[in-house]
Amino acid sequence: MRIILLFPLLILATLSIKGQQISLEVGKNISSFKYSNSLGENLENLQSTNNTFMNLGYRRSIFSQRLFLNANALFNTYGATGSNRILDNYYEWNASYLGLGISVEYELIEAGDFIFSLKAGASAEFLIQGTQTINNQVFNLSGEDDFDSSIYFFRGGLNVQYRINEKLNAFTQYLYGTSGSFTDTTGDLTINAHNFGIGLMIDISKNISPEVSIDTVQINQLRLEMEKNSQKIKELENDSAQADLLKQKIAAKEMELLTLKESISEALKPYNGNDLTIKEEDGKVYIILENDMLFRSGSWKINSKGEETIMVLGSVLGENPDLKIQVEGHTDNKAFKENKMTNWDLSTKRASAIVQIFSQNENINPQNLTAAGRGEFDPIADNETEEGRTINRRIEIIISPKLDEISNIINN
Repeated sequence: MRIILLFPLLILATLSIKGQQISLEVGKNISSFKYSNSLGENLENLQSTNNTFMNLGYRRSIFSQRLFLNANALFNTYGATGSNRILDNYYEWNASYLGLGISVEYELIEAGDFIFSLKAGASAEFLIQGTQTINNQVFNLSGEDDFDSSIYFFRGGLNVQYRINEKLNAFTQYLYGTSGSFTDTTGDLTINAHNFGIGLMIDISKNISPEVSIDTVQINQLRLEMEKNSQKIKELENDSAQADLLKQKIAAKEMELLTLKESISEALKPYNGNDLTIKEEDGKVYIILENDMLFRSGSWKINSKGEETIMVLGSVLGENPDLKIQVEGHTDNKAFKENKMTNWDLSTKRASAIVQIFSQNENINPQNLTAAGRGEFDPIADNETEEGRTINRRIEIIISPKLDEISNIINN
C-alpha cells in the first residue's frame, strides 16, 4: 500500500522540477496525540510537545498567475507526553516520519513586496524512527501497528512571502494538520500538528518569452517624401550621379531601420511579454511598455527590471548615434490624487525618468532625446474597463532615423 501511494506522488514531484521555484523550509512542529485502544478506551492526560520539521519543495503556477501547485519532500517529528495517575505511569512518544506531499496555493493579496496566500494540501508519510518511553523504559516503535503503518495528513493554513529580489523570496507560514492511517490498526491513533515555519524560495524558471511581434518594415515616410517630390526626382534622373546617390541614401536608411529592428528585437527578447510590444509605423520604430513593467502605481521611480530593460535598449540605440529618440508617458483617465499631482505631471515625470537613464549612455547624444507627457489624452484602449486602463498606462519610445541628407538631395 505504501509503495502504491508514494508512486503517483513521486511522479508529481518529478514533474514539478520544471516549475518556477524551489523552496526550503524549517520550523517548529507542535504536535499532540489522540489515542484509543481496540476496546474504545481513551488514553487520558496527553500533552503536546515541540519538535522540528523540514520541507523541500517545488512550486509552479497552474491555470492562472495566482494559483500554484506545490510538490514537497517532508521530514516531520511528532511527539506527545502523558501520565496515568492510577498506574503511576509516565509516557513519552517521539516519532520521525518521511513523506511526499502535494498542495494548492492561491495568492489572495499583494501589498508592496508582501504576498499573502492560502494553502491546502495532503501528504503521505511513513515512520523512519520512533521511541516510546514508559517511566524509564524505552521501546522501539518500529513494528508497532499503530505507528508503523503509513499515515496521511491533511493540512491547511496561511503563507506570507516577502520579495527580496526578482529571483529570491523569503516566506513564513502556518499550517494546521490532522492525520489518519491507510490501514486498519489495533488502536485508533490521530496526530494533530501545528507547523510554524520560515524559508526561502528561489525562482529557477527560464524567461521563455513569446517572439517579439514586429510588422514587416515599410519605409512609408521615405516613400511619402518621394511621392511629394516626384517632379524633382524626375529632374534629378537627368543627372545619373545625383539619382544614384539618392538611391544609395534611401537604401542605406532602409537597411538602417531593418538592422535597428532586428537589433532591438534580439536585445529585448529576454524581457518581452504581454506588457512589451514593438512595432513599425510610418518609417519609425515604436517600443510600447506597460507602466506595470516599469513603475509601481503612482510612482515615477523605475524598478530594477525596468531599469535593466531600458539600459539594454540604450546600448542598442547607442550604436546608432544619429537616431532621434522621443519618450512619451501616458496614463489612464483616473485622477491622481496624491500631492495634488495631475496625470500630466505623472506622465511627464515617468518619461523624464526613462530619458535620464538613456542620457547616462555616453554613446547617445542628449540633443536627440525628447521627454513628453501626454497624460490621459492619447488612449489606445477603452478607459471604461480595467483591461483598457492597464493598456493605456504605458511608456512609448519612438525612434526615427535622421533624414537630413535625403531631404538635402531632393531639395537641391
